[in-house]
Amino acid sequence: MSFIFTSLLTGCSAVGHYNVDKTASNKADFHFIGIPVLAGAVGSSFPLTENYSLTAGHVAKLMMVRVKAYNPICDVAIIYHDNKGRALPKLESAVKGERLNLYGYNAYTTLPTSSTGTLQAFGWWDKPGTSCRMGLTDAGGIQGMSGGPVYVADGAIVGVFTATHPKRNQSIFVPYQNIAGWVAKEMDGKDLASLKKSEALPEVPHPPAALPMVKVVAGGLD
Repeated sequence: MSFIFTSLLTGCSAVGHYNVDKTASNKADFHFIGIPVLAGAVGSSFPLTENYSLTAGHVAKLMMVRVKAYNPICDVAIIYHDNKGRALPKLESAVKGERLNLYGYNAYTTLPTSSTGTLQAFGWWDKPGTSCRMGLTDAGGIQGMSGGPVYVADGAIVGVFTATHPKRNQSIFVPYQNIAGWVAKEMDGKDLASLKKSEALPEVPHPPAALPMVKVVAGGLD
């Protein structure tokens, strides 16, 4: 099944259920960009290596941090961040049907936040075969969680939360296998992930036909 989304971000909105969760502060980093109560200017990130973290591209553009690289297709960026002494997460590919845990910070309360759900489907952000392929989940999401990690039950990270889709009441994330090659290249060829077979990278001779476009709302700053 494939869905298609426009790349136009029209605002920010919350979807589904999410809760204050103190453990989220051990899994996601908080980035204060403006006045949260008035502007919701908060973003999230998570460690990648001792010197770098991953976040959403639209969040990185507004952070007061150095950006190492923006992914050319997906809304993801690698930023410089001192993670020395921290436990670095496992990285795996996302698989349809897996139970997910999303972590980040609520932009309006600045409190660590989490949600749970299932990876329900994958869909193209824009043109099939040439745009970023996204994961859709019924886990809740709110502005400020953008850039936060998507975990599975075995403790591995399988994606980067980037947006919400209010009409479908779903959260949207970039599956790690879709950026693994780019990350490895930016890390001087070091493969950081243990990739599993997944529907996110189907071996098909032609991309599926595009479905009618629908609006997407950013899960974090836009």
